[in-house]
Amino acid sequence: MNIIGLDISKDTIDATLHKTNGSIHYIKFKNNDDGLKQFRLWIKGNRIRKAYIGMEATGIYYEKAADMLSSYYTVYVINPLKIKDYGKSRFNRTKTDKADSNLIADYIKRHQDTLIPYQIPKNKALQKLINLKNQLHQHQKQIKNRLHSTEEDFIRNIHQDLIDTIQDKMEQVKIAISEQIKKQTDNNHYRNLQTIPSIGKDTASVLYAQLTEKHFKTANQFVSYAGLSPAIIQSGTSVRGRGRLSRYGNRRLKSTLYMPALCAYRFNAFPKLINNLKKAGKPKMVIIVAIMRKLAKLAYYIVKTGQPYDAERHRLNQ
Repeated sequence: MNIIGLDISKDTIDATLHKTNGSIHYIKFKNNDDGLKQFRLWIKGNRIRKAYIGMEATGIYYEKAADMLSSYYTVYVINPLKIKDYGKSRFNRTKTDKADSNLIADYIKRHQDTLIPYQIPKNKALQKLINLKNQLHQHQKQIKNRLHSTEEDFIRNIHQDLIDTIQDKMEQVKIAISEQIKKQTDNNHYRNLQTIPSIGKDTASVLYAQLTEKHFKTANQFVSYAGLSPAIIQSGTSVRGRGRLSRYGNRRLKSTLYMPALCAYRFNAFPKLINNLKKAGKPKMVIIVAIMRKLAKLAYYIVKTGQPYDAERHRLNQ
């Protein structure tokens, strides 16, 4: 099996090839169309027809390579934290682009059965709009923090104007997202997702984009992709630490599901689940994580079946 690890930066890509015969080869090329063509020629020059290529999901720099290479090879886009922790477990202290690409190739070799092949988004326009909305929200949040820490009226007024302007732009983006979803032939999933208690339009749009783009085989696979496995320190039946989310997984999904889960907790939308965890003495955050996992699983089943939620069918009270 021929495996290639790519360490991608804004301008360049370092690639380490682990060939089936055990030999290791390295190349560095530009992160542009010409560079990627050069890379493909290099692969052919090594007499390789089938290759498995891995890269980290670092910003937007990986997208061009992932889109282009996935048309010819099996591509994996991996959470950088997983590579970082894997490097620590292998006592890898060398931090160079060449070493990183080699580490990524080694990670694929050992964890390929857990990886989901990358697929080019069928609706990149929708993904970009959702990304833009998230960026605007983060920017607005930063300005709000500055507003709260400022006493001067003039500066506060400027901050408030910026907050209002960003809010207007966010509303425009939300409309554009709705229009983009209306164009899709499977937009019934978007409507059905909103039938889940505490799931509104914003959350539904993110879930719709993720679940209709990627092919998850099971609900647990989607939960794992979202990074919703709680990391809890336990001793017997007692919890010795506060619940916390796994560092792994899709950050946007986690942050998107947090507020609906908090709302579901406050209004006791899942009474049996919530009450059982409370009786077991679980902290509030552990219960919220459990609700986030429940919401993710419900979203998966609703998109898979193409049906709106039904309390009896989906056991919403469990």
